[in-house]
Amino acid sequence: MQFAGSHTFKAPRQVLWNLLNDPDVLARTTPGIESLEQTDADQYQAVLQVKMGPINSAFNGTLHVVDKSEPESYRLLIDVDGKIGQIKAEGSVQLSEEGDTTVVNVQSGSQLTGRLASMGQRLLSGVARMFTNQFFKALEKELPR
Repeated sequence: MQFAGSHTFKAPRQVLWNLLNDPDVLARTTPGIESLEQTDADQYQAVLQVKMGPINSAFNGTLHVVDKSEPESYRLLIDVDGKIGQIKAEGSVQLSEEGDTTVVNVQSGSQLTGRLASMGQRLLSGVARMFTNQFFKALEKELPR
């Protein structure tokens, strides 16, 4: 499954970079995150609870941040397991400053197994889009006033 999204924030790129690299902020703003613990530099243990239509499962796994180029980009490697399947995903986050705003672009690709894989890309793409929009709206609220 492939996914892409973007959002424009009224804030400098460094501010967004700091927020996107703060585990406490990510735990508060990412839909479904029940816990996010840093286990090593740029490595995290995560517990997610996803409840959306036919999708209702807890997932446990790891997240690794790689290829950091502050304050421009990084890649995120995700490997989580749940009762209804496994998700292995890779995403890229790119921040570009445009005047007094910053555009955050995300792209991801994932491999799904189990019942997740049988639900179909169309349904799961809609869920991913909805969660991404919720994340961006929650991140807006974290911006300094």
